Amino acid sequence: MKNSFFRLFFIIAISATFSSRSFSQKIEPIPVKQFYMDRVNRNLQFLCKEAECLDNVVANDRGLYIYSTSQKVNKPEFVLHWREMPHFNELLQTKTNEEIIDILKRKGTQYFYGINDTHVDPAKYPVSEFKGLKIALDPGHMAGNFEQAEFEKRYVKVEGKYYKQKRDISFFEANLAYTTALRLKEMLEEKGAKVMLTHDYGKSAMGSTFQEWKNSNNTKNDIVSGYKSDWFNREKLDYFLSGDATDFMLFYDVYRNMDFVQRANKINDFDPDLTLVIHYNASENNPRYNDKYLKPVNSNYSMVFIPGSFMGFEIDGNEQLDQRFELLRLLVSHDLEESNVFASNIIKALNDELKVEAVPVDNDFGFAENYSILSDLSTGVYHRNLYLTRVVKGPIAYTEALYQDNVDEIPLLGKTDYTIGGIRTSSRVKDVAQVYLSAIEQWLSYNQEFSKTLDALYEDKYGDEADYQEFLKEKKQKR
Repeated sequence: MKNSFFRLFFIIAISATFSSRSFSQKIEPIPVKQFYMDRVNRNLQFLCKEAECLDNVVANDRGLYIYSTSQKVNKPEFVLHWREMPHFNELLQTKTNEEIIDILKRKGTQYFYGINDTHVDPAKYPVSEFKGLKIALDPGHMAGNFEQAEFEKRYVKVEGKYYKQKRDISFFEANLAYTTALRLKEMLEEKGAKVMLTHDYGKSAMGSTFQEWKNSNNTKNDIVSGYKSDWFNREKLDYFLSGDATDFMLFYDVYRNMDFVQRANKINDFDPDLTLVIHYNASENNPRYNDKYLKPVNSNYSMVFIPGSFMGFEIDGNEQLDQRFELLRLLVSHDLEESNVFASNIIKALNDELKVEAVPVDNDFGFAENYSILSDLSTGVYHRNLYLTRVVKGPIAYTEALYQDNVDEIPLLGKTDYTIGGIRTSSRVKDVAQVYLSAIEQWLSYNQEFSKTLDALYEDKYGDEADYQEFLKEKKQKR
């Protein structure tokens, strides 16, 4: 890992104040201004994809200013002075976004009353073992059978002739993702972790199928709510309310967005240490023929998305308040750095254990060029402003493991030789679940090393054996 990361920067900055450990030495804390200026300036290069996004942000000698428009014609919408940022991070742990936005707007350009953090205290202890680990698993999509998967357009169907057989091979992503999550949940819970899944098999995060929702009495109200949430324009609102819209349009523009919101709400309410969004990849340039079939491809790549890469139009304008707040949160908190570390562990495990390489840096994929920023830690990790990577708090990795339409993966994924939770699927999901478990183990090991360093730093800080032992006791209870 590069030592520009928060943890390593923190360790180096603190460690530079003493040459060897002893109870008589004291730690010189990092000046809060230096620490957060470095963090904000580093994060900003991965959070803004376009110059138009950068135009809404000012970081100067006094603090961080977020404007509602790139022209900066009005007063800044959010102002955080450098010494206020530790307090802002505390608010993120205890308040809702709406509450914090209200606090910041009432504060304006003034300082928080009574806040005078001149130095950064040594960081909080990260979770470093499976016992006590809280992890949210979000299996992608919601189909419970092949018919629903065809409706979602998230399935693979390949003619048997490619494998010298009469029977076609077919499977769907929602099944693979969900059973991967179930297997991973089993392994994590065996090790003492607490695991939450965002939805049941074949259901949305709201607990229904699309058809159940469409036939309910809530449809029109939800369509109007979607318009108020700026999911679509007035013309499309009228079209949806007319009853002439296709099912897929209603699914894509209303029901799917409702599902995303509910998934994020469930995750944030759970307050996990890690969030893993589980998807399976497919080649970008492989069109269907006869409206349903895919041809096997030779390439096979993985990728992982993490927060960042805001487009200019996504944060510019009064209606983009929520996105600007998430930009502020990601600039100041540790979530971006933690996500990058976790995602890099996943990419490494996919390569080492599954033998599936990361998407190469030199590629012609539209998502990479137009919407993403490559991580500075690992090839195959991209900052991207997806809904879940933006609004979920804490470290998050949105995975796209292997190509489902790869010539070698197709016969493996098409098997139904494994049953979990009463769901028949391919045993290949066990391999992918093991990869994610290994990545989580690596993330915990990284935290363990950091905890050891913190132990040494705190030992110097306390300077008294009895006080230090009491501190360790309290630390263990908090974990």
